[in-house]
Amino acid sequence: MTKVKQFLCATAVASLVAGTAAATAGTQLGLSSVTADWLLAAENVLLIGTDGTRIDKILEHAFDDDSGFRMLADRGITAVTSLTGHQTLSTPSWSTILTGVWDDKHGIVTNIYRPEPYITWPSVFNLIEYNRPEIETTVISGRGLFTEMAALSDYPADNIIGISGGATSADMDALTAEETISRILATTNNPEISNFMFAYQSQVDHAGHSYGAESEQYTQAVINVGANIRAILEAVAAAEDATGDKWTIILTTDHGHQANPDLPGFSLGHGLQSPNETTGFIMLSLAGNEDQAGGQNLAYQTVDIAPTILQAFGIPLRADFDGTPMQLDPELLNSTVIPDDLRTALQAAINSYGYPDIGTHLMLGLRALAGGAGYFLRDWAFPPVNNFLQSIIDEDIFLISPLAQGAQWVFNTVGGLVVDVANDLGRAIAYLTGAGVVPPIDPPLPSSADFTVPLESLLDFLAPDLGAVDLGVVDVPPVVDLDIDLDLVTG
Repeated sequence: MTKVKQFLCATAVASLVAGTAAATAGTQLGLSSVTADWLLAAENVLLIGTDGTRIDKILEHAFDDDSGFRMLADRGITAVTSLTGHQTLSTPSWSTILTGVWDDKHGIVTNIYRPEPYITWPSVFNLIEYNRPEIETTVISGRGLFTEMAALSDYPADNIIGISGGATSADMDALTAEETISRILATTNNPEISNFMFAYQSQVDHAGHSYGAESEQYTQAVINVGANIRAILEAVAAAEDATGDKWTIILTTDHGHQANPDLPGFSLGHGLQSPNETTGFIMLSLAGNEDQAGGQNLAYQTVDIAPTILQAFGIPLRADFDGTPMQLDPELLNSTVIPDDLRTALQAAINSYGYPDIGTHLMLGLRALAGGAGYFLRDWAFPPVNNFLQSIIDEDIFLISPLAQGAQWVFNTVGGLVVDVANDLGRAIAYLTGAGVVPPIDPPLPSSADFTVPLESLLDFLAPDLGAVDLGVVDVPPVVDLDIDLDLVTG
């Protein structure tokens, strides 16, 4: 495999930005948005997702100086958000966060993963890899949704780390935090490389489903996640001290949680439109924005997160995004205030949210029930029956165990068909209630096989004509190391 390695000194960087060297390699190399700031300094963005975490419970139990929630709030801007008018199931909500569009576009209405919507509406992982492949992208999660999204298309994330092990979701979250810390500290070995990382915490949602949001277990899970976030923030601070480069950090949740279990040992938890379910939050610490530390924003929404991340890396935004960059949109910028007491101000914002109109409430309730039916059957209703039959099979009882094995095969086959029918019916009802009805403006990301660059143009870029510029005898160290695979770009 032939590779051309070109070292660009500061003078060459200036010539590229000024246009003296034509960057004809196309969007794939990310050169359409080249700026001096990007070429001379790495950008590092960390997105942390904590599932099913109510902001009022954070304020009540995990907003002291020892908690990572408070540390991040003091470092950045906090907003109370709302999903009123949108679904409060996990996969639809995380899809909005990571694609920058609402459910009327991406059309995802269930927790059962399907790759097709993310081809039409690419996630932030794939958009970064397509536009700026030199950015190191890392996904750290014990939930398959994120690792599958990150691996999709011809532009997967560079590092897809599926966390397994641990007896509980709290153990898995601790392992995720440890891996995240390790990856953050490792960036100091190559400070010239930009990084995007996503880390996921799940235990709060698990506690909510098992015990309800008013339980001691839910409270402890919130406290645990706050401790994990604190450790991650301390690692970021160490990396910043080592390199001098500030990190942008975003923390968010996908939905809230109902107060109490609906059934013994299990709570539906979320999916409808009560304020406890629809109210969420964003904490944004934007690199270099210390002036607004401890502030509150009155307009951020979770759909703004993907555009904000892309803007931080200088990546062109899709024309069909519903969200806008939180660091650039004038309306969002003008909605930031510095309250006298942040906790009190955030609680007032929480109290301001209510239910949607009755028509919207009924429509989204129908969509949630229809869209979630297949997931409920597959993950909750069928497993106990399957496990019971498996226990009989494991007993190896003469005649009885073979009969149980046959019954299990029939059950799984028929059950799979039932789940498929339920999913198809759920998507049809979702479409009739407004999910996935808005088509994209931008085309899907092209196949990597479709990307070609004339070799002559590439060499012109690698050896720019600096004209009569007097470079003098200044000894300037290289600041960018471009690895370009000629076999790839020539087909």
